[in-house]
Amino acid sequence: MDFWYFQTGADDASAFPVKDIIAIDASTGAVTVYFAPVDDVVSNVALTVTAGQEEAVVQALCGFASSRVGYGRMVIADDANSVYAHAGITACGAIALDVTA
Repeated sequence: MDFWYFQTGADDASAFPVKDIIAIDASTGAVTVYFAPVDDVVSNVALTVTAGQEEAVVQALCGFASSRVGYGRMVIADDANSVYAHAGITACGAIALDVTA
């Protein structure tokens, strides 16, 4: 199973199965990745993105999701080590894990 890894500057870190991605949404200066609910927990990760690079980041993430099957873990945004999967990603803004029940 393939996982995407995220770490914020506050050292919050999570890895999510790529197969659980249900949407990737762009807005001004941000891209948010949404994951399917698991056991009443809804998850998303908000990435901070360079203005004008939002669509390019969405396209790159779509490509990573479809082409890396079987590779294990891929770092998407790691603020602690300044590692980003695309040059347009500047930070892992927030990791949200919300219980819905």
